[in-house]
Amino acid sequence: MLSVVVFVALLGIFGGCSAGLNITAEPGQDVILRCEDPGNNKIILLEWSKKDLVKKKMFVIRNGRPLPADQHESFKNRVYLLQSDMKDGDLSVVLKNVTVNDTGTYECRVLQQDDPLGSPLKLISSINLQVSPPGKDDEDGVKDGTSRGLLGLIVLPVLVVVLVLVLWIYRKKSRGSPAESSDKQMDEL
Repeated sequence: MLSVVVFVALLGIFGGCSAGLNITAEPGQDVILRCEDPGNNKIILLEWSKKDLVKKKMFVIRNGRPLPADQHESFKNRVYLLQSDMKDGDLSVVLKNVTVNDTGTYECRVLQQDDPLGSPLKLISSINLQVSPPGKDDEDGVKDGTSRGLLGLIVLPVLVVVLVLVLWIYRKKSRGSPAESSDKQMDEL
């Protein structure tokens, strides 16, 4: 029973880590927006979008070819695939020379060859990009160059180790050692 509780607790802890990646950058830097297709199927349509853009997208590829007509003006000549052949399902893009206006949430969506006709694009990754000048706080009061995601990657394993140790000590004490049990029985006689 205790192992089930530990499993559910760990599942809850690690399940919260998949909500989206946070990236912090300074104006003028190039950033990589990561997206990997776990199925590694043939991609018919790759669409990178920014949530606050209505009609145009950040980057679109159909049947292996970029569609510049579908790209928002602010991203022209600034976005390219990290691996032009999308080898091993790597659909990541590089956003060059970021500005404060690039701050926002980016989504990577795909339509694969095996998807049924008329299927909606599948969300593969969501990334929150925060671009602010060096030394300036972002909206959460976090200084540039630090990321809550990185902090979570450090704190989370420590918490897991502490939890496992506490549960191990608890189980050991609740079972008691065989020597203690026999000493108690001898005292009773």
